[in-house]
Amino acid sequence: VVLKNRLAKAAMSDSLGDGAGRPTARQSRLYERWSQGGLGLSIVGEVQTRPDFPEKPGNLVLQDGTPPAPFQDLTRKGTVNGTHLWPQLGHAGALAFAPLSNLAGPSALDLPGLKCRELSVAEIQEIPGEFAAAAALAKSYGFTGIEIHAAHGFLLSQFLSPLFNRRSDAYGGSAGARARLVLEVIAAVRDAVGPAFPIGIKINATDYLEGGVTTTEALSLIDALDASAIDLIDTSGGTYFPGAKAASDGRAKGAYFRDFTRAAK
Repeated sequence: VVLKNRLAKAAMSDSLGDGAGRPTARQSRLYERWSQGGLGLSIVGEVQTRPDFPEKPGNLVLQDGTPPAPFQDLTRKGTVNGTHLWPQLGHAGALAFAPLSNLAGPSALDLPGLKCRELSVAEIQEIPGEFAAAAALAKSYGFTGIEIHAAHGFLLSQFLSPLFNRRSDAYGGSAGARARLVLEVIAAVRDAVGPAFPIGIKINATDYLEGGVTTTEALSLIDALDASAIDLIDTSGGTYFPGAKAASDGRAKGAYFRDFTRAAK
């Protein structure tokens, strides 16, 4: 796959779904406008692999039983003018919208503004299949690739972080063990969509949290991703952890992760 240019719209949580996980006419028109504007790639943010761990109401959800027509309308309009349209597949985990979720993450947390239970090994082992099923649906509905969301403190990012992930089993401890679930998700998605369908991933260069992912650990993850089936790496940083800094807080305007991206290349 070759994108027609270097213009990409990063994933945004537009929350324009109908409340039941389906795109609306308003959302389809928005992505049509962006496509008509000349983008090479447009990414639909916060598309959930299951309905009970949403980032917020209005997220799209890709799971079996979802009516295809609203998604097909979105992909038909969002790919006019040769634009690629990818859903960003995610699972909010401990940072899910609390009124709709039984908050859970790699480890139990009881912190001001953030409480969650620990996922069991059986629950963790279901996650790669959930991402794979969502990716297969995305392909069948006319999306031209997918992005796996492993940044910003959501579930896969939580597994990568020693701050969130305090497990002592095969999914915690060393940086390699904390990356295990991410790599299992990538492998399952690739098996589901075949060799020619683009798979991207969004990762943090840093969490901006004491005890979180450092740039050194993030660069070691780059090495693991380079050996995986990933085609594109989208670099970001920061988390939605209560009170955490954003990339823009107290920093000069510009490309916040330029130095990290150069090192990653």
